[in-house]
Amino acid sequence: MNESEENRRNEQIGISLAGAVDLSALKAKASKKAEGGEGKGKKEDFSYVLDVSFASVESYAPASATYPILLLIYASDSQEFADDLARSVEKENGKLQLLRIDVSKDTNEAAAVDLSTLPALFAMIKGKLLPLFEGPLNLDPSQSLELAQGSVEAALEAAAEEGVNGTAPMMGKGKKEEVKEPSEEKSIYSEAEKLSSLGEFDQAAKAYEKIAEENPDDPKAVSLAKRAALIARVKKIADAALARKKAAEGPSDLSSQLEVADLDAYDGHIQDGIDRLLDYIANYKDEEGKAKDRVLSFIAMLPSSDPRAKRARMRLANLLY
Repeated sequence: MNESEENRRNEQIGISLAGAVDLSALKAKASKKAEGGEGKGKKEDFSYVLDVSFASVESYAPASATYPILLLIYASDSQEFADDLARSVEKENGKLQLLRIDVSKDTNEAAAVDLSTLPALFAMIKGKLLPLFEGPLNLDPSQSLELAQGSVEAALEAAAEEGVNGTAPMMGKGKKEEVKEPSEEKSIYSEAEKLSSLGEFDQAAKAYEKIAEENPDDPKAVSLAKRAALIARVKKIADAALARKKAAEGPSDLSSQLEVADLDAYDGHIQDGIDRLLDYIANYKDEEGKAKDRVLSFIAMLPSSDPRAKRARMRLANLLY
């Protein structure tokens, strides 16, 4: 990949599934439902799968900045696919989490959706929902499993493009029954990831910073610390539209510029956030170094090979020295 192609890839806005598994093609393979495809009998327990309601989905959005989340909305006639998807997620051992909403269990949930579009599957990444497909399905068992596995692969690829590669905590029913192999070691990120999953991003940032201090050769810890701190700051912005209005009306107001730069970075437009603060440094005094420090934190969130990081460092150095 040449530099211009890499630039386009790194600077793309939103999430692209180009080159990912063709989920629509997988769905189209089906010509009949499985014969004799009855339920498996005993209900399975999963470690990274949670059955939730529409009301609770939003509470998981912050965690999707740390690890990808699949959201499946389905009815009882798609239970086989829902279980195949859960098994496929479990095989990834925490690379992603699955939230399932079974509208057939609650009339209020069913009234909130068009049942003819179910099942519907989304990937939640950085708080945004990326539609993967919507029903109805008409699959035999092998096709159901293929679609489930393809959905997981697509979500992981989309998350990788956005730099979201943390580990989901074990929060499902299978958590209590998890047997840890003697050779397994607890991840040094476990506590920080748990704090992120609970929405305690200030504490998660401190936990990641501690890991970075104890492991100075680990750039991942630094990046995750900056990401957690960013999310914590954004969650404290009461009105994003008002923040943007104040920044537009007061270009010399550093606090407003910092807030909007954070909003840009959180929305995936990290280059816009960097440029905003570099422009501020170029035109106004940054006596306390707050704009500089925020630029450096954004740079730390990028891969070291990212051309945006190199450009930002060069421009910052030229402005300061």
